[in-house]
Amino acid sequence: EGMLANEAAIGFAAGAGSEFISGNGVAKARGILSYTNVTNSSYAWGSLGYVASGATAGFAASAPGDKIVSLQHSLKAQYRPGAVWLMNDTTLGTARQMKDGSGTYYLWQPDPLAGFGGRFLGSPVEVDDNMPDIGAGVYALAYGNLKAGYTIVNRAGTTLIRDNITAKGTTKFNFRKRFGGGVTNFEAIKLMKFATS
Repeated sequence: EGMLANEAAIGFAAGAGSEFISGNGVAKARGILSYTNVTNSSYAWGSLGYVASGATAGFAASAPGDKIVSLQHSLKAQYRPGAVWLMNDTTLGTARQMKDGSGTYYLWQPDPLAGFGGRFLGSPVEVDDNMPDIGAGVYALAYGNLKAGYTIVNRAGTTLIRDNITAKGTTKFNFRKRFGGGVTNFEAIKLMKFATS
């Protein structure tokens, strides 16, 4: 029973992680990528602002890090303490390889305290493989103070129903957990759209 409870917890965590990124809010959490996104210069409450990467399906060929710096500065200064980068492992691998003219990796720095993701322009990186890969028109990179911008509502505890009556010689374990989530502060999260505009 204890082993099954651990497996259920892993399953719930995987499902919740997916919903917090891309859930549509219908009988599930609403993910950060499911809201209306507008260019940051046209930002209005109720939508998330984005900065374009400068290329159709990737980072700009010339000075690709400039747009990442622009994304970081699109977030108001009051939200930058505690802000993190959110991307999948493939996107992090691409971003880590950016170099300046002398061949120095200038955007990413290792940091044992920040975990595997290290720091990107001074902010910690959260690797979440629920974020999409870089592609045309895709929002594959986010920067924001997720604690200030996204609220998770969790009903305490997991419900377990143990059924050893329905089928003779068989015991069924039914687990249920209730949670939800959504953006509650639209100023605190910004996205990068992989497009020219």
